Amino acid sequence: MKYVLVLVVVVVVIYWWRGMRDASLRANAQARSKKERPATLGPTEIVACRVCDVHLPRQEALPGGDGYYCSEAHRKQDEQVHH
Repeated sequence: MKYVLVLVVVVVVIYWWRGMRDASLRANAQARSKKERPATLGPTEIVACRVCDVHLPRQEALPGGDGYYCSEAHRKQDEQVHH
């Protein structure tokens, strides 16, 4: 009978230890995912390429004399047409 009681205590301790370990791992994973998330930057201004009318974020667009462009080739093409 005492072996059964010892076995029950060991099993309870193992389940308790695993539960605490799993909770700790989940908390660490949540903390890591919060660190990896980019900060909210707010709304992004969208502009259109003057040549092909592709819409893209202003930070990724190439500014030119008359507006924004999606690529260097389109900027050069528009400058040749208008100058």
